[in-house]
Amino acid sequence: MKTLPEKYQDLERWAFADNEAQANALAQKVVDGTKTATCAALDDEGVPQVGDQFVIVDGRNQPVCAVELTATDLVPFDQVPESHAKAENEGDGTLAGWRQQQQAFFEEYEMFSPQMTLVLMNFRVIETF
Repeated sequence: MKTLPEKYQDLERWAFADNEAQANALAQKVVDGTKTATCAALDDEGVPQVGDQFVIVDGRNQPVCAVELTATDLVPFDQVPESHAKAENEGDGTLAGWRQQQQAFFEEYEMFSPQMTLVLMNFRVIETF
């Protein structure tokens, strides 16, 4: 088991999938530097800010790395640019593939609307564990 440094103990943890294999693969992409973005539905918790830090976990909720937000933006789902889909680096890497995958995810939680506001977040790895 990896030990999470004390300075990251109170940070929110992010897993990028709801199954172990995919969460492991996406966490590895973060460490490799090929996944540098994510998104979330805008909610009542507010918008993360540039400089906020998070711990990325694998499919067993084990810490893999810490990241720091480098950019955030509020964008309607149907206006997310291809550059963001490429930075998320999930699925086939295309905007169409990204939209299909994200729509299915948000529909599962009965949240989807083509005009729903998403929080687009770019990040950089600040430490691996």
